[in-house]
Amino acid sequence: MNVAEQIRRAVSRFGKRTAVISGNERRSFDEIEDRSNRLANALSAAGVLQGSRVVTLLENSIRCVEADFGLAKAGLVRVSLNPMSNSRDVLYVLDDSDAEAFIYDEKYAAIVAEVKAAASRPISWVMVSSNTDAETMNEQAQPEHYEGLLASAASTPPVCPCEGEDLYCLFYTSGTTGRPKGVMLSHRAILQVSFNLVMEVGPRAPGEKVLLMQPMSHGAGFFVLPWFIKGGVSVIMPQFDADEALRLARDLEIETIKLIPTMMQRIMNGTSKITGKDLPNLRQIIYGASPMPTEVLRSGIERFGPVFIQIYGQSEAPVTISILPIEDHQLDGAGRERLASAGAAWPTVELRIVDADNNDLPAGTPGEVLVRAPQMMSGYWNRPELTEAALRDDWLHTKDLGCLDETGFLYLLGRLDEMIISGGYNIAPREVEDVLYQHPAVREAAVVGEADAEWGAAVVAYVVLKAPVAESELRNFVKTEIGFKRPKRVYRVAELPKNSNGKIQKTALQPELALPWEGADH
Repeated sequence: MNVAEQIRRAVSRFGKRTAVISGNERRSFDEIEDRSNRLANALSAAGVLQGSRVVTLLENSIRCVEADFGLAKAGLVRVSLNPMSNSRDVLYVLDDSDAEAFIYDEKYAAIVAEVKAAASRPISWVMVSSNTDAETMNEQAQPEHYEGLLASAASTPPVCPCEGEDLYCLFYTSGTTGRPKGVMLSHRAILQVSFNLVMEVGPRAPGEKVLLMQPMSHGAGFFVLPWFIKGGVSVIMPQFDADEALRLARDLEIETIKLIPTMMQRIMNGTSKITGKDLPNLRQIIYGASPMPTEVLRSGIERFGPVFIQIYGQSEAPVTISILPIEDHQLDGAGRERLASAGAAWPTVELRIVDADNNDLPAGTPGEVLVRAPQMMSGYWNRPELTEAALRDDWLHTKDLGCLDETGFLYLLGRLDEMIISGGYNIAPREVEDVLYQHPAVREAAVVGEADAEWGAAVVAYVVLKAPVAESELRNFVKTEIGFKRPKRVYRVAELPKNSNGKIQKTALQPELALPWEGADH
């Protein structure tokens, strides 16, 4: 089975219903079918053959869905770029993927002109533009016009000969360290992610809406297909705005919101007064990409009610490794410690925690998280050695540090290479960060190891404050909770460096970023 077959089934059932909303635009299932068919046929007619890679650099819009579905129907391999990418990033991915076509928004014409000048081989360029006058198009990039391309192509459904193991996309890692790698995801993997989401969090009835505010090139994009195949509606925000997100949720009577923790913090700090009482249809807020600080989560539950669901995945096994459902988001009672967990394995997933010699570790002992699941990647594009290291004996070595409790709940403690060894003791950054987030003056926190002549590495914290506080108070606050694991130093910074997906870049944390402490006592 392939993605195109699932799209076809949904269109035949839900044809005239609304499928996608973005800004002032709406498309029905039939319209998405027509336009994605035309794109597939146009690219095939231009000689972009099955298995070829096609790079997309698109703002959040309905075009993201059309391109996604159209490429799948043509048997082409989508390579989505984050809209925050610069020309260097674009050229790297273009060359690494050996792409034969490039679809981009007019907004990025200047970046594409730089890339085209440096490109080492012929590429078919397609530009999405609001201007349909060919004479005024960007002559330097010389692209095909997206709307003109669709208008000239047939709307008949293309024949997609793809099998389950054929590539659906190359999903480039965020590259917090080193150059990004192309994660190979097959039709089988993407369909399994969709089926997993439908099984646990998908729409209960046709017409249910999911609000997507992350870049469609990454986390948000995985939610379109499961909603589509069940007759749901994807509401795509062109760009994230905390107050606008809540307004849309209220006015469109949204049932599901998908976000990342950074967005939740901005919503909690925004000016909107909308609460759960104003959102009677809202039944779930799904968060992922990184753990939610416990105190932010508590505040969110108090404001919006028991609607939070955490999902954990990574590029190599997208979105659905583990899930912390609504019933396990308990503010009080015996289960409250589970708020700090990433939940239990998805029903289709197996988890292990192992040491450096691949031996299974007992409950409560930190080690590397291993995953075996049907949505796992096929490997890294043109990286056989890295693939062999990551996929061993049918298990994916995630390089995530974590532990399982006696009931199978997974606690993520950071990346394996982030473990701080201080004075011979292993200290997980997440444990220290969780305590810092409990202090009322702390907005954001990140903990790393810093070279120390006496201890080998010292625990240090970088914090963004929302109220004045002394450094010594923060250190003592942590010491009261977890003793010797408290930070030796705390640096106050204006903001924590993040990559284009909103993840904190710990490698960029340096003492030079520190601001003076107000009313410092040291």
